[in-house]
Amino acid sequence: MTPGLRYLACLRLSADSDGSTSIEWQRGVIRHYVAAPHLSGILVGEAEDTDVSGSISPFKRPRLGRWLTSRADEFDVIIAAKMDRLTRRSMHFNELLEWAQQNGKYIVCVEEGFDLSTPQGKMMARMTAVFAEAEWDTIQARILNGVQSRLENRSWLTGAPPTGYRIKAVEGGKRKVLEIDQDFHPHVEEIFSRVREGQSTHRIARDFNGRGVLTWGDHLRTLKGEEAKGTQWQSTIINKFIRSSWVPGIYAYKGEAVLDDQGEPVILPEKPLASMDEWADLVDRIKPAPKPVGAEIRTGAKSLLAGIARCGECDAPVTSLLGSGHTRKDNTKVPGHRYYRCSNKFKGGDCSTGLYVRADVLDAWVDQQIRESVGTWEMYERAGTGPSQARELQEAKARLDNLEAMYIAGEYDGEGQEESYMRMHKGLSAKVALLAKQEADRANPALKATGKKYGEVWESKDQEDRREFLRTYGVKVWAWDKGTDEKDKGMVMDLGDIQTMANELALSRPGKKKMTRLVVSHNTDKQLWKALEYAR
Repeated sequence: MTPGLRYLACLRLSADSDGSTSIEWQRGVIRHYVAAPHLSGILVGEAEDTDVSGSISPFKRPRLGRWLTSRADEFDVIIAAKMDRLTRRSMHFNELLEWAQQNGKYIVCVEEGFDLSTPQGKMMARMTAVFAEAEWDTIQARILNGVQSRLENRSWLTGAPPTGYRIKAVEGGKRKVLEIDQDFHPHVEEIFSRVREGQSTHRIARDFNGRGVLTWGDHLRTLKGEEAKGTQWQSTIINKFIRSSWVPGIYAYKGEAVLDDQGEPVILPEKPLASMDEWADLVDRIKPAPKPVGAEIRTGAKSLLAGIARCGECDAPVTSLLGSGHTRKDNTKVPGHRYYRCSNKFKGGDCSTGLYVRADVLDAWVDQQIRESVGTWEMYERAGTGPSQARELQEAKARLDNLEAMYIAGEYDGEGQEESYMRMHKGLSAKVALLAKQEADRANPALKATGKKYGEVWESKDQEDRREFLRTYGVKVWAWDKGTDEKDKGMVMDLGDIQTMANELALSRPGKKKMTRLVVSHNTDKQLWKALEYAR
């Protein structure tokens, strides 16, 4: 290996790992290797992922994924203490190896001693990854065989209860099951309800902290008679809870849902916190809204349309700024107004006129048009579809093919191994069928009524949540310093997905007409065509 290269340390720890693979042990192995005299490498960063299963793709891991997708130019070598700290899946390893080759990177696994700069090293690494995956699948099958009877009657296995549940002894204490913790459940219901209403998890966390609502950890401590630590709610805590497979009650092993003989996930609680459809809907709602092309990364909390409104002349996003105000002759301070301005013009771009409009004027117009245009419409939403399973489906198919190939090659001819093979084959086959069905369902998400009108929902929101509402529905706003009447501003708003859903609903209901595109405007007859062109 060339001396003086830049190394990225890859550190990973599963929830079930022991001290032999602790983060500190991994860090020590890596630093000792990089500091070797013949290498004299530079450790430029660490991608430390804790409580992350080895079955998750490196590109999906919270920290390593960001290095691979956004910071690849900052390192030359990915180094891990052991191969399984990179991944436990042969497909993921091959994917990472191909990415490294395409991007001119090296991969080092210290304990295995692989030199992946040579064809022989790559071949040995791929073979090791395949056998490691097969061994992991066999171990998983044996463990599941051991707890199968307990899973079939929904018995709780071991450990502290997941968020929102409590452990209840049944059958004279011979068996334990999960049931909803009724003392904590009102907070769970409030989180779900407010997320469905479009409130941000940041706002919910702030409100809970202000009201002194105990976090789940502190709730468990008080049940044991211990003193609460005063842990604060954070949006990340709420987001992690909502994404947890325990919300619909799915039992997972090493980060993967355990499936029954019909290929359906094993639901451990008799009554989970939410159904699968409700869970998918909640997960969809907390996904960050897609950032418009060219939009500023930061938007002021006091600006309704920052990151949404655009300059009518050049279609550049607007940014907001607060004027400095002025001081009267009697020395009283007059606060400045907030303005929206064209980011293109402000940065010296090619916008001929630019936009500079008072924020309260444009905000008030948008508020009025929302109320008057769709405010009385019944509100419909797309049913939650959950995250895409395309990659998982591809991986499951590849694992099934690999398992069948190993069986044909006689890898499972040993005593008792055929039963293990049959169980793994049945589980993988069911998983492939389930994932294929989920992907098919994602292609055509249904519309569902909320029982509310758009105006009611809009009225109940504060400014922060109204901005999220506009971004979620893809509402677009353009403004000009001078409209058709040059003495006044020009403004256009496209209702985006609200109108799209209305058209879809009309097509599915006999006797209803498909509506033309809903665009509202003020003083913009000459520029309206431009807004419609941008909207396409």
